[in-house]
Amino acid sequence: MTRFAGPLALALVLVAPASARAQNPVTATEAVPTSSAPVLAALLQGIALTQAQRLSVDSILTHFRNQAPPLSPGTEPDSAMLQKFRDLSRQALDGVRGVLTKDQRQVWDRNIEAVRASTMRVGP
Repeated sequence: MTRFAGPLALALVLVAPASARAQNPVTATEAVPTSSAPVLAALLQGIALTQAQRLSVDSILTHFRNQAPPLSPGTEPDSAMLQKFRDLSRQALDGVRGVLTKDQRQVWDRNIEAVRASTMRVGP
């Protein structure tokens, strides 16, 4: 079960509401607003996106978020839904990485590994 912790945590990037970002615009040197997406905040730690990059990232996340199956409160997702989230998450993260410069990609890759490592831990 813990094997899926990393991909599922990364899939949370897809379900974070976009409306919070629209209501809180940021300056050109800040990252995409991430108050509603702590995983995205961790992935963008140390990366200053340009306005164009922010718009691209937001567009990518919105595109994949719109493809995500709806989650019903109190209902466990089945294996097909989990696989769909993993696939969409992988595609979204690959898309975001493609927007980044070479230097930003190096930071992104370190952040991805850090998030995966922290979500794979079991216990205190």
